[in-house]
Amino acid sequence: MIQTILIPTDFTIESEKLLSCIAELKNTGLKKAILLHVVDIFKSQGLAPMFKENAEGKIAEYKQLLEEMGVETITHVVEGDVNKTIIKVADEENVDCIVIGATTSGIIKGRLTGRTTNYISRRSDKILLIEKYNKLEKGEEELYTKTCSAKFSKVMVPLDFSDNSNKILDMLRQMTDIIHEVVLVHIIENAKNKTQLENKKKESLEKLYEIGNDLEKNLVVNYVVKEGKPTKILDELAEEMDITLIMITTHGVESFKDILLGSTAENLLRSTAKPILLIPADNR
Repeated sequence: MIQTILIPTDFTIESEKLLSCIAELKNTGLKKAILLHVVDIFKSQGLAPMFKENAEGKIAEYKQLLEEMGVETITHVVEGDVNKTIIKVADEENVDCIVIGATTSGIIKGRLTGRTTNYISRRSDKILLIEKYNKLEKGEEELYTKTCSAKFSKVMVPLDFSDNSNKILDMLRQMTDIIHEVVLVHIIENAKNKTQLENKKKESLEKLYEIGNDLEKNLVVNYVVKEGKPTKILDELAEEMDITLIMITTHGVESFKDILLGSTAENLLRSTAKPILLIPADNR
């Protein structure tokens, strides 16, 4: 379960809206939040002391909001390399999960999305939760609405039947008391012909049924086998099935290993309107 989280913040609107999603994590066992702001040593130049002072005032407001939700909160404002500092603090505080916010507009403005998300997914052994927000244009004003409500009501879990897929199943079993419905998905790539495709579909469904049999004791379980490119299929399924959260591992077999890494990661992060719970694979 997720008891301690790290929330890196750069005080963008995405970071501020992220706080409203934290209360829902109390259902996962959340007890403590670490708020972190990193004054970028590569950009602050001689203004670091002023930046730190301003940040300490703002982060204190964030702390008050979280404590009003009943979440014990501590804060850190430090100078350093943003990416490396996030991972360092996550390790030092022994957090279970790093939480980052992103918009669904296709334009990611905050420093803590895009490259930073990619860096953390490659280097950290912590769970990474990427929350999502709809950005709505109203004249010259930008309005943000959270998409994190009822996040655990219908969860999609892509599986490639690798050892790393087993890790995500272990976490899923720990969360059966807060998840209502789960969609187990396997995507077939590079089938040589129709006969091979049909055989793979049958074999894959049997494997999914075997996995889901145990889960059906506590959850509503759906099974989907598709052919195509993983990122595209996952994005389409998430919309069609009204998925509230995508749970996935960082590595797998074949091109699954690239779903949330490199350019594919950026594409999925930009295209999907769904929150993503990224489970670190072993042997990173």
